[in-house]
This record gives sequence, C-alpha cells and structure tokens, in this order.
Amino acid sequence: MSRFLVRLLTVAAAAIGFAFFGMPAQAEEAPAQAADVGAQAWSYTIDPSCGGWEGAIRQGANYWGDVTEGGGTPVQCQNSAITDCGFFAEGIEVMDVHGNLIVVGCNYGAGQLIKLFPGAVNDAALLAAHEFGHNWYGHSFNGCASWASPTDVMATTMC
Repeated sequence: MSRFLVRLLTVAAAAIGFAFFGMPAQAEEAPAQAADVGAQAWSYTIDPSCGGWEGAIRQGANYWGDVTEGGGTPVQCQNSAITDCGFFAEGIEVMDVHGNLIVVGCNYGAGQLIKLFPGAVNDAALLAAHEFGHNWYGHSFNGCASWASPTDVMATTMC
C-alpha cells in the first residue's frame, strides 16, 4: 500500500509542477544505435563484491563503447534487492517470486556509483548495460528491456 501511495503522491506532485512550470525536464532519449552515444571516454571499476559477474558487467559497459576498466564509476553487486536507490536515482525493476517488483539495479548519478543485483535477472549483462546507460539517458518506456536497440536497453523492467 505504501508503494502505491508514494506513486500517487509522485504523480500529484508532477501534475502540480507541470501546472506551474510547463513541461518537465526529461533525460535525453536513447539513440537509435549505441555507437551514436558520442560520449566522451569514460571508465568504471568492478568492486570485489561482483566476483563471478565481471564478464557480464564488462559486456554491459562495452555496449556503450569507448570505455576503460579501472578508475571511474565504481560498480558494486549485492545478493538482495536494492533498497536505497532514492527518488531521483534511476532504478530498474524485476518481479520477484512473490509477484512483488524489486529494484535490481541503480545508477546513483553519472560517475558516482552503480549497484547491481545480477543474480535476480536472466541477463546480467543487459542489467549492467541499462545502468551504465543512465550515465547519459533516462528510461525510454515502461516495458521489458532487451538488446534490440539502445531504446530497448533503457526500458524500465528486466523481464
């Protein structure tokens, strides 16, 4: 019930903000091709907590191109839902065995921190690509993420 209330209040606040300030600011839409990112060179560091998931994380990072491992954004992994993603951070959800949506990835701001719960999803590389993508883009649409295009990578849910 509290999750519903939070979403309801969020929608109400957005409507009030829209009435006073016009169209809300939105993150840039994902490009048609990952190579179109045109981002400057960037880097990341895989935390020891991600032992066994390094290959999937590298695959996800490499999707966006021009990346170096070592230095840069720290990537941490955990074996449970991410509970501190926050209101302004970009989280991605998955349905757990009980039918509840849980947050399995979170980007705390470009270059700040990425947390992943890779054991909860079928494609940990896609989860990593999605979270790295938040360095430049917001969510593209409500639906299942896939490798079909950068827009699909940036969808809201891991199915």
